[in-house]
Parts: sequence; structure tokens; C-alpha cells
Amino acid sequence: MKKNIKVAFIVTWVLLLSFTTASVLMAQAENYKALLGTWDVELTEMGMQMEFVFKMDGETLTGEMIFDMGGAELEDISFEEGKLTFTANVDAGGGVMGLEAEATIEEENITGVMFTDMGDAEFVGTKRQDQ
Repeated sequence: MKKNIKVAFIVTWVLLLSFTTASVLMAQAENYKALLGTWDVELTEMGMQMEFVFKMDGETLTGEMIFDMGGAELEDISFEEGKLTFTANVDAGGGVMGLEAEATIEEENITGVMFTDMGDAEFVGTKRQDQ
């Protein structure tokens, strides 16, 4: 009888842990829903066009910056309550330029600024609707 109680306790504990984990992952995915997808972005002063692409890889939020001369993986991505931050290391003509970015997402629009050693660059963009 004690063995059956132990087994029942373990099964209950495993199911509770599974439901809790699934709930956390669903809440996390719902939190990222406004961010996920492809964003067409322009550096306003330079007129440079690029894309930000955000995806879920399992339970990890990933991102990529794509532009004519290359791209970069986005790192340290944080997205809470419409506020986005990330870092990236961009190949800048043979040298690597680090950047930090802060942005605000409101519905289908993104506005923000990238901070680099070469100066700050404001950007604006919209989320693609074909996704």
C-alpha cells in the first residue's frame, strides 16, 4: 500500500511539474507574440534598410539582423511590456562593431535607437503582415 501511495505521489508531482512548465512556456510565447516575426526597419538618418527577425527556438527567443552587407545574430534579447533590448556584434568592413539597442513596440510599429562606438542611430519600422 505504501508503494502505491509513493507511485501516486510521484506521478502527481510529475504531472503538476509538466503542467506548470507548459503554462510558463505558453505564457512566455504569448508575451513574445507581438515581437515574433519579421520587421522592416530603416535607420532614419542614414536611410539604411534592414530586417529584424525574431523567432522561438524551443523555449528560447532568438533574433537576427539582416542588411545588404551582411547580418548579425541578436544576443541578450529582452522583451517585456512592449520594451525591447538586444545586443549584437556586426562585421563593419573587416572589424567587429558592438551595438546595444533599445526599442518600443506599439502594435505593428517599432521605434528605437542603436548605441555604437561610432555614434547613435535611430530606427523605425513596421512588422510584416504576410506571416
